[in-house]
Amino acid sequence: MPRPTVIGVVAGEHDRAVVATVLRSVLDEGAPYEHVGVVGAREVYDGVEFARGADVAAELSRLEEHLAHAQGAGLCYLVLELPDRIPGMRELPALDVLCSLGAGGAGTVRGPRQSLSFSSRGTHADVGSSHERAGYGYVQFQAHTPSWDAGVALPLPGIFNVAPALASIATLELLGKGEREVQEGMLMSGVQGHGELLFPPEQHVCAIVEQSRSQRDRRLIVEAAREEFEGFSVRVVTELSDIEPAVARGYAQARSTLLVLLGQPGAAYADAFQAAVRRHFTWTGPQEG
Repeated sequence: MPRPTVIGVVAGEHDRAVVATVLRSVLDEGAPYEHVGVVGAREVYDGVEFARGADVAAELSRLEEHLAHAQGAGLCYLVLELPDRIPGMRELPALDVLCSLGAGGAGTVRGPRQSLSFSSRGTHADVGSSHERAGYGYVQFQAHTPSWDAGVALPLPGIFNVAPALASIATLELLGKGEREVQEGMLMSGVQGHGELLFPPEQHVCAIVEQSRSQRDRRLIVEAAREEFEGFSVRVVTELSDIEPAVARGYAQARSTLLVLLGQPGAAYADAFQAAVRRHFTWTGPQEG
């Protein structure tokens, strides 16, 4: 079996999770875990091993083992989520494709024979955007690539997510993926723990989960919540123990509430929110249907 194409993503914590998720969604072609493996902070999967919440540095030190597993399992790609600094590693591992995204929303994708630039702000990049808008959990924009121009949508709050979306599109452009594949894959790219939206059926008390430790990532998600969810009272919660009283207060008031849950692991914050909703939710009117 051929060796998988190794794709490295270097970016901030939130951004690299978004890029890796979009790449997996598109490259798996609607069949999760069939074509793409990953070594990342949230998940490690190489066709043989599967783990959540792994130590990225430790797993990257076993990269050759992961590659052997991925090759044996017939995976076509292995995506590596690479922090800016990896303890114990002086240089990046050998990569077929490297996607680098800076905090300013611009970056490059480099392959063996081609490189592409991308930017959510500049007009001279190979891959860019226009007509960006965001609201109620979606980012939409017109994507411009060397081979296609079309509208795309990503199910994440925050206009700042245009940047990692463009990083993903540029990487997929370099890999030869077309407009329809990218559009469909991006629409399925919910990112657990990073801008993750939790909407109970009645949508009176909702939540956004962000587990990034970066102050920049946290500030941006809070700003997005306040700017993009008109009609909601936005409250920031950083401690697990504060989630239940915040949910109870939300159900006690007439105005809808959006809680921004900031902490790690994101799954624990999501579970605590959902448990609190089950305890405090009551229908305020007759159920439809």
